[in-house]
Parts: sequence; C-alpha cells; structure tokens
Amino acid sequence: MKKYYMGFTLIELLIVISILGILSTVLIVAINPVKLLARARDSQRKTDLVAILAGVIEYASENSGDLPDTDGDPDSSNFPQTATCIGTEAGCFDLANAGESGDELVPFYMVSMPYDPKFANETDPHLNTGYMIYVDANGRLHAVAQGEVETSILVER
Repeated sequence: MKKYYMGFTLIELLIVISILGILSTVLIVAINPVKLLARARDSQRKTDLVAILAGVIEYASENSGDLPDTDGDPDSSNFPQTATCIGTEAGCFDLANAGESGDELVPFYMVSMPYDPKFANETDPHLNTGYMIYVDANGRLHAVAQGEVETSILVER
C-alpha cells in the first residue's frame, strides 16, 4: 500500500517564489516610486510658488500696487530685481517679514512662508526656503524653484 503525503514539493515552492519575485520586481520597476515621489514634490513646489505670488499680489493690491519690501521706507522699494532666494539667511530676501510694520506678508497675507519639500528635515528651513523671487523690468512677478523631474519650475504673474 502506497502512502500519499499532502503538501508541496520543494521544487514547486521554489518555482512559485521565483515567479512572485519576478512579478514584484517588474511591478516596482513599472510603478517607479522614486519618480512618482519626485513628481509629487515638484507639484508641491509649484503650489508653493503660486501661493507665494498670490500673497505678494494680494499685498500689492491692498497697498496701492506697492510690493512688500524690508527697507522701512514707503517711498522706495528693495524688492528683488533679480532672482533672489527667499529666507532670513544673509543674501536672501526676507519675504515673510516684508511689508509695512503691522502689515507684514506673514501672517497677514499668508499663514506661513512655504519652503521646498526637500528641506523638510532641516532644523530651520526658513533661513533659505529653496525658492527665489523677483520682479522684472516690466513689473511681472517671478517665483522660481529647482525641480527634480522638471529642471526649473517657474511661476509668473
């Protein structure tokens, strides 16, 4: 009388595990989570730039068209004419505290100054937000960020 054992052989198990490994590798390569996360961060950067320009435009519309500045003189403006980083670091334009005293951009026109998602783990990302801003000779506002998928993200108003 023959005995029959229930279960799988070692060869059958190895074949199934190999097939599952190949399928999961193909799926991960097809999805490419690194690129998807980079696209998500680029999308966040563009949203941040739009929010920054919206705050600046709202400030200007409520202040006779004057852009927020940090020089304290209502007759002059030190709003950047060339691409300048936004932040409190030396060489950057402190956009969060720009504006007339008591009417600064943050918190009156924006809750807080956004910063580049890649600086999320930094101790103080507001030293340099990773974003740049300037107004050109034609009076158009530009906000710029360095992207991961897109080389440069530019929003103009």
